[in-house]
Amino acid sequence: MSAIRSTLFTLSTVLLFTLAAPVASAQSRQEREGVLLYWGLVPAAVVSQKHALEEMHGVVPKDGGQNHHLVVALFRRDGTRIADAVVRAQLSEVGIVDAPPKYLTPMVIDGQASYGQLFSTAKDGPYRFRAWVKLPDRSAEIEFAISAWSPHRETR
Repeated sequence: MSAIRSTLFTLSTVLLFTLAAPVASAQSRQEREGVLLYWGLVPAAVVSQKHALEEMHGVVPKDGGQNHHLVVALFRRDGTRIADAVVRAQLSEVGIVDAPPKYLTPMVIDGQASYGQLFSTAKDGPYRFRAWVKLPDRSAEIEFAISAWSPHRETR
């Protein structure tokens, strides 16, 4: 009987971590309609050590929340990087009214095209981003759903 309980406990724990992993990560990859989207959520303070945020995105939010930099890199199925997309994202936090979507600014990082934008958050998470990618050769946007916790958060 104890072997069955032990096995059930182990399976339950593995299942819990498997289900929680997509929400807990601060970076990930998704594929939709032949487009690969790699994303990362980085504290703005870390990004500002190497890049001038005002030059990259205009104004840095100063509304008292934590500032995070959402970075997106796009690839076709064949591995070629997509540098001519229009990308928007909208942040959702539990109990907070959603702000309007923001355009992610095209950026070059280490010679490679990517997209990014600053988002100010009121809580440590979880965060939900809806990201829309518009490619010049397609009439419709491709929608991605991103779930993350604050990179500032000490325990997940």
